Amino acid sequence: MPQTMTEQILARAAGRDAVAPGDNVWANVDLLMTHDVCGPATFGIFKQQFGKDAKVWDREKVVVIPDHYIFTHDAMANRNVAVLREFAAEQKLPYFYDVGTPRYKGVCHIALPEEGHTRPGEVLLGTDSHTCTAGAFGEFATGIGNTDAGFVTALRIAPWNSTATVSTR
Repeated sequence: MPQTMTEQILARAAGRDAVAPGDNVWANVDLLMTHDVCGPATFGIFKQQFGKDAKVWDREKVVVIPDHYIFTHDAMANRNVAVLREFAAEQKLPYFYDVGTPRYKGVCHIALPEEGHTRPGEVLLGTDSHTCTAGAFGEFATGIGNTDAGFVTALRIAPWNSTATVSTR
């Protein structure tokens, strides 16, 4: 039976020939993105579950972009950005686009494609509900919660249910 693009991407990520609506799979994630709203909780869960000295599954596959709380004087919001800086330095993450530096890229959903992080056929998960906009680049992209992201940060894999696809014209 023919598969949709999403089914083909999830099948590849799960190491299967095919997936069908209703299949539960463990998908290998190609890229995880987080930002200053969810990053601190994601990294907290990562350390709580895998230890304070745990390492991310692949430094090249974790992208961190502060973009929500960058123009505020609120101490708690500023602390969120500081947590991102600390984690990126500790993990030696090459794709930390820090505000106030020449590397800063602005809104994460713009920065991902501009910096080559959106690639056709891949699985991109992000801690933002608008992550699905990256699907326009031919990949499976969606938002996830902090707990799932904390586990993906360590393990790369995420449980997924292949749901039915609706075609509209």
